[in-house]
Amino acid sequence: MKNKIIGIIFIIIIFAFPISLLVTKDKPISYFERRHLTTKEDLKEDFTKELEGYLDDQVPVRNILIGINDIYNRYILNNKESNQVYVNDNYIYEKNYPLNLKSVNNFINKINYINESHINNSNVYFSIIPDKSYFLDSNKYLKIDYNNLINNLKSNINIEYIDIINLLNLEDYYKTDIHIKQKSYIKIVESLSKYLNYDYKIIDYKENTYDKFYGASYSKNPINKPDKLIYLSSDEINRAKVWHLEYGEKNVYDIEKLCNIDSYDVYLSGASSLIIIENENAQSNKELIIFRDSFSSSLAPLLIPYYKKITLVDLRYISLSNVLNYITLDNKDILFLYSTLIVNNSGILKTN
Repeated sequence: MKNKIIGIIFIIIIFAFPISLLVTKDKPISYFERRHLTTKEDLKEDFTKELEGYLDDQVPVRNILIGINDIYNRYILNNKESNQVYVNDNYIYEKNYPLNLKSVNNFINKINYINESHINNSNVYFSIIPDKSYFLDSNKYLKIDYNNLINNLKSNINIEYIDIINLLNLEDYYKTDIHIKQKSYIKIVESLSKYLNYDYKIIDYKENTYDKFYGASYSKNPINKPDKLIYLSSDEINRAKVWHLEYGEKNVYDIEKLCNIDSYDVYLSGASSLIIIENENAQSNKELIIFRDSFSSSLAPLLIPYYKKITLVDLRYISLSNVLNYITLDNKDILFLYSTLIVNNSGILKTN
């Protein structure tokens, strides 16, 4: 009897698998692996070459199978760390440990070099955004000494520091992504006004919600539900002109990116080396330059009402010498705004 049951189950699996592939709709994207999957359309182009990839990519319950190892490590073996992340109360924390002192010193030297060699008559500040590990209990998880790190930066970077860390709490971050929710930047915009000398105003933003935001950390903990991504719009934001060095003219919010592999790219179309945002109706003729990483993509739109021109420079993708072919760093407001993830990996910043 037992052998018959096993035989029946085996036959069901054998027939159910190909039938399920025929009747179910192909999934074009794997948010677990953050890549495009092979679909039936790809088979039409090259059947023999793509068949194996198609069978692998479209296997039923694929996401469950991918997550079994993580579930085993985290919930059966009770390992706090799996796939280089910690999970606590459904928040996924990318492990940012140990502190790379060589990288920290390199970061300090690069910021000082830009300031001392290329900036004249500008209001210059720097600020640091902590990664989510800042909020972990150091008695239970491996985390860097953030207070020591910030004090080191403040003591050695020859620019005035703006403290925004005390404005943030864990709830300001997405559960499945490293970034801060855009609404949480409103209080930071208000705080920055005290240094950058613009007249902060309360704006009645329209909230636009996308319910299926699978963040960059989502694949590392398959138990999590997707986040809600809210992007804030207003008449000034909608009217602003945006130019990318790579893409040319774009909108502030690239709505098509919401259904892409990384929905966070809705903010200013994602990774870009040089972006210039212009607002003809700004409250002043001031210009702002932000040396930044991806965290500033959702912050910059909220600064549009206050500046005639905002320039975003991402030295991960362009060298400083090339940047200076497009802009000057004189007589501007300048903000160096980086996450601790970049400070701990500063070799990727191209300041030559």
